[in-house]
Amino acid sequence: QKHALCDIADMVKVLPKATTPKPATSSRVPPVQLEMDVRRFEDVSSEVSTLHKRKGRQSNWNPQHLLILQAQFASSLFQTSEGKYLLSDLGPQERMQISKFTGLSMTTISHWLANVKYQLRKTGGTKFLKNMDKGHPVFYCSDCASQFRTPSTYISHLESHLGFHMKDMTRIAADQQNKVEQEISRVSSAQRSPETIAGEEDTDSKFK
Repeated sequence: QKHALCDIADMVKVLPKATTPKPATSSRVPPVQLEMDVRRFEDVSSEVSTLHKRKGRQSNWNPQHLLILQAQFASSLFQTSEGKYLLSDLGPQERMQISKFTGLSMTTISHWLANVKYQLRKTGGTKFLKNMDKGHPVFYCSDCASQFRTPSTYISHLESHLGFHMKDMTRIAADQQNKVEQEISRVSSAQRSPETIAGEEDTDSKFK
C-alpha cells in the first residue's frame, strides 16, 4: 500500500510537466525583430499618409486655377525701397474675383494662400517661388519650368498660358455668367414655345 501511494505521488509530480504544453519555439518573435517590424509598419503608414496628403493638395487642382492663384499671389508681393520683395496678402476683393472666375470657394482659396505662406516662412520657397527669404524671389512656371526674376514678367508669362490678362478676369466672369443666364432663358422659352402650348391645348380638347 505504501509503495502504491508513493507511485501515485510520483505520477502526480510528473503529470503537470507532461501535460503542460510547451510553447513552440518557432512562434516566438525576438524582441529586436518585433521592434523592427513595428518601425517598418510605422514608416509605411507614414509614407501612405504623406502620399494621400500630397494627392489631396495637388492632384485635384485644375492647372488653370493654379496659374491664376500663382499670378494673383505674385501680384500681391510688396517691393521695398531697397528693391526687396516682401509677403503681402490678397484682399477680399481679389479673392472674390478668383472665386467668381474659377468657382473655387473662398475657404479653398484661403487655405491655398495660407499653405504657400507657411512654406515660404518655413523654408523660404515653394514650388513656384524660391529665394523669397532673401528678398530676391525667383518665380517658376509650373507649365514650362521657365524662370523669372520679377513678378511683372512672371505674371505676363502666366497670362500667355492662360490666354487672357488677369485684369480682365472680372469682365470675363461677368460675360460667362450672362451667357449662362441667356442659355437658361433660351432653353426655358423653347420648352414653353407657342407650338408646345398649342399642342397641349389640342390634347386637352381631345380628352374632353
